[in-house]
Amino acid sequence: MTRFFARLLRFDRPSDAIYIELVDSLFSLVPPMIFLAISVGVIGAAIFARTGDWLVIGLTVATLVVSAERILMALRYRRARAAGPLSFAAACGWEKQFATRSFITTSIVGTMGVLCFTLHDPEIHMLMVGMLFAYAAGTVTRVAYRPKLAILNLLILSTPSMIACLFLGGTIYWCLAFLIVIFLLGGFETIQHLHATIVSQLTLKLRFAGLARRDALTGLSNRLALNENLEAIVAAASHAGRPLAIHSLDLDNFKQANDRFGHPVGDAVLREVAKRLSWLTRENDLLVRLGGDEFVLVQADVTSREQALALATRIIREIATTYQINGNAIQLGTSVGIAMMTPEQPLTAEELLDRADQALYQAKRTGSGFMVHAVAPQLVPTLQDGSEIEDARKIVNSN
Repeated sequence: MTRFFARLLRFDRPSDAIYIELVDSLFSLVPPMIFLAISVGVIGAAIFARTGDWLVIGLTVATLVVSAERILMALRYRRARAAGPLSFAAACGWEKQFATRSFITTSIVGTMGVLCFTLHDPEIHMLMVGMLFAYAAGTVTRVAYRPKLAILNLLILSTPSMIACLFLGGTIYWCLAFLIVIFLLGGFETIQHLHATIVSQLTLKLRFAGLARRDALTGLSNRLALNENLEAIVAAASHAGRPLAIHSLDLDNFKQANDRFGHPVGDAVLREVAKRLSWLTRENDLLVRLGGDEFVLVQADVTSREQALALATRIIREIATTYQINGNAIQLGTSVGIAMMTPEQPLTAEELLDRADQALYQAKRTGSGFMVHAVAPQLVPTLQDGSEIEDARKIVNSN
């Protein structure tokens, strides 16, 4: 028996990403909260009309007040969720708020059940049993996302009424207490099954979502991931008052190497380039392959302009190192365009990408290794054919 209960109550800890999704699911169903409030209100009013018991109407009003606050909490959550992704710490905080209000509601309904069983009116008992089982069924289906929370709610709801039935005595009430026990065991099993199913579905969902945002050849983030994340990264940098740099780059001489040695070798070169760029990327940076030989590196938490330029210098040096692929020595170069946002000159994600592209174009016009630092709309002067080009080894800062 001990092993049976241990198996029912054993739930593996989900990953942080799945946990956030599970907490999000708790707040996805506002209508059931409204239906619960209406049901308790109607049943409480009916029992009060029959018995005139003011404690019943008091518990009914308390349930309605807590239910209204739970609905408002769900609406606050939705607004917070719309403002940006939910962090693990924030998800823990929201779950605690949900759990607190859920336990209060369940305790009030459970107390109302015990009170109604003391009224010695079989019709009221029947009405209350129906409400208790309906509430328990709703808990099983709605809160199974967080199984321990659901199980504790079931125990708080059912145990007092089960004890009341045992005290009332008689075949009917003993059978009712037995049914409550059976319902609890079945509820535990159902919660375990629902939780396992939900976690499995979310795991597949996140896995496919991750694949959709990954470049199949290099394993780096792709254009979709850049589009989805860059705006949030820029907003976070602006809010914190931190500079942000975007490095736009493509490879020099890659097309010639690809044509000469073939596409399999070209693919191997791109994978090696991605590996080298990953060595230079910190955990909070974002490295993206846009397609072909084009890459973008979003450098977060930049402390100075020199830090951004130093990273671009390391990129050029790493990419220029000879590639040994299938016995072939392949030499590449790269051109880097930098767009930098500062607290004094905030830019949108689209403006940053546009300026980085302009800077890259300028860099390619001047030759491999030439970097243009872009910080303002006028940062990249238009070059005419035949214009004098500065030494390609210089770093040009356009202010």
